[in-house]
Amino acid sequence: MRYLMPYPILLLASAVATAQDIPKDLDVYGEVYPAACKAKEREALKASLVALNEPDTQKLWQAIETVLCGPGTAANERLVKQMLASRVKATDEGTGSEPSVQRRPPTLELARDLMAKGQAWSASLVRQDEGLELQYWPNEACVYGVTFVYRGKKWWISKTGSACD
Repeated sequence: MRYLMPYPILLLASAVATAQDIPKDLDVYGEVYPAACKAKEREALKASLVALNEPDTQKLWQAIETVLCGPGTAANERLVKQMLASRVKATDEGTGSEPSVQRRPPTLELARDLMAKGQAWSASLVRQDEGLELQYWPNEACVYGVTFVYRGKKWWISKTGSACD
């Protein structure tokens, strides 16, 4: 007889990009940016997170790793969507232009947009007044930021930003 659990079990895809999917370091006119999804770089980023002594570090690390290195699977997209605040402040700016600021609702489209899917270089974590910001380079011309805040015993993505040349 088959036993069915009386409650649903949520299986999350926590797979990260495989070694063959991880891009090489980014070389921009002799300046080398390390690929953020290499094991050594992920270990260093996780150590910097632990050093910040934030609450529920394990859940936050899962979120960071999924945003940076997780493949674009439906499960990962749902995981990121569940972390989106009710209105995410998105600020984008380019050289010589005024910043564009929008308040975006938590959609799968926004979750997909936030996921680097392994295309991330030189990742770092910076404590800001409004939360903890993950910063990384998605290419040689832009820097992205995703801000996580801890509210109600949960980590939320409250803000995103990009600056491009």
